[in-house]
Amino acid sequence: MLLSKIRWGIAGPGVIAHKFAEAIGNVDEAALVAVASRSSARSEKFAAEFNIPNAFSSYEEMAASPLIDAVYVSTAHPFHKSCAKIFLNAKKHVLCEKPLCVNAMQAKELKTCAEKNGVFLMEAMWTRFLPAIKEAKSIIDSGEIGEVMGLNADFCYSIECDEDPKLFKNELAGGSLLDVGVYALHLASVVFGDNPEEISAFANIESGVDLHTQMLLKYKNAQIAVLSSAIKLEKPADAYIYGTKGSIYIPEFYQADKLIIRTNDSEKILPFAYDGNGFEGEIREVCKCINNGKTQSETLPLDESIKMIELMDLIRKQVGLVYPMD
Repeated sequence: MLLSKIRWGIAGPGVIAHKFAEAIGNVDEAALVAVASRSSARSEKFAAEFNIPNAFSSYEEMAASPLIDAVYVSTAHPFHKSCAKIFLNAKKHVLCEKPLCVNAMQAKELKTCAEKNGVFLMEAMWTRFLPAIKEAKSIIDSGEIGEVMGLNADFCYSIECDEDPKLFKNELAGGSLLDVGVYALHLASVVFGDNPEEISAFANIESGVDLHTQMLLKYKNAQIAVLSSAIKLEKPADAYIYGTKGSIYIPEFYQADKLIIRTNDSEKILPFAYDGNGFEGEIREVCKCINNGKTQSETLPLDESIKMIELMDLIRKQVGLVYPMD
């Protein structure tokens, strides 16, 4: 099947948008043709940097343009819903940066909007489309490491406020959980499914943001996931999947490029190099779905993304973390 080239626009030319713009150049079935920002200077600067032919000074202007088919929304967390709705209502397909929305109520509203307009919508959780993560799931399903009973996954780093001020602002839904804890929750969903029976959470909260959050999730058959996230704590961003016959170690799981499989006294290392910076996988998935007339990804359907946000809502309730948009 000859796939049509999907014409992309970027809404919100920030740090993450730079990685997306770099990756899209490696995807044959995609072309980056537009960028939009509330600041014309920012959109024009970004367009010049990546040789993008069209720079818009408003999201509404780009949404009305016939030049684009799909949009990558990479605004700050609180603006995901409002920005994505502009494009969905203009019949544009949307890939929205993680988390899909700040809370489940917003995410469900976004799903309804996409369904009403008959267009594609997916959360941009690039880790889910890495070859190493897909292979880890295949190994689990094959029974090679036995029945999987445990998962440890951490995504923690230490940053100063002036390096990324929005992470330290409650009004911008800052903190570690929505920024990087969502990666660990998605990995737990890959391993155990998206319906834990019990959740316990603890957090270090200062000035209305969680600097460090620890999560304990219990699933059926006593399967347990121990997860953590932090923006003021240095800790390896590794994952360990434990089965009754062996284990899978995933160094830097959020950008996994290898698996280390241990069973009995044997160990094997499986490399999974990916092209570019790793964002290519999610871009290809969106293009493939659009070309096949799908409005959701089978790998990452909307209901699963919404479930992850519901879990974060519950975790935030347990630790007493409230945002203005709740």
